[in-house]
Amino acid sequence: MNRYLPTLVLLDCQRESLDPGEAEDDGSNAAVADRIRRLLTSARLSGWPVLHCQYQSNRPAINCGVSVPGAPIDGLAPLSREAVFIRTGLSAYSDPDFGRMIRHYSGPPCFLVGFSAPFSLMATMFDAVARDQRLTVIPEAVGGRAVGPRSASSVRDISFDLIDRLSSTMPLDEVVATWLRSPETPTLKKIGIG
Repeated sequence: MNRYLPTLVLLDCQRESLDPGEAEDDGSNAAVADRIRRLLTSARLSGWPVLHCQYQSNRPAINCGVSVPGAPIDGLAPLSREAVFIRTGLSAYSDPDFGRMIRHYSGPPCFLVGFSAPFSLMATMFDAVARDQRLTVIPEAVGGRAVGPRSASSVRDISFDLIDRLSSTMPLDEVVATWLRSPETPTLKKIGIG
């Protein structure tokens, strides 16, 4: 483990987060998933610790009758060496091991990306502040859902108005320039980041 590398946290990167038939414009959840996929690939190539936090669906599994997390979005599935936390509440911190792991990797930035803006994202950010743990959100790598008459992009923008007051954010291009460009990672341009 390298304690000088950032940590990447993927929050709710499950298929249920993508709307079927959604137009793939720059603000769509499909476009967000693609950005997360490229960032995840680069982070893995750079040796970053990667943590996954998934929500537990209410659907029982076929064989054992217990609830299981939904399937990951294609290209965002955890590797066997990556920690997976199952949130049963609104916040990622509803899995008690999540907070312990964030504390373990404190020092360099802990970047948060994923879906569920505003709900899970906001609850996780409030819990991080309450625990004096710093999470840095990458706005271009966060998707959300429409709420009532508000579109998903409108809800996402409202969420970031509050997130900017709670914690830090860092644009994706700054993350790439600061943390991913090095002689050890010459393939970043090839995969579309940087």
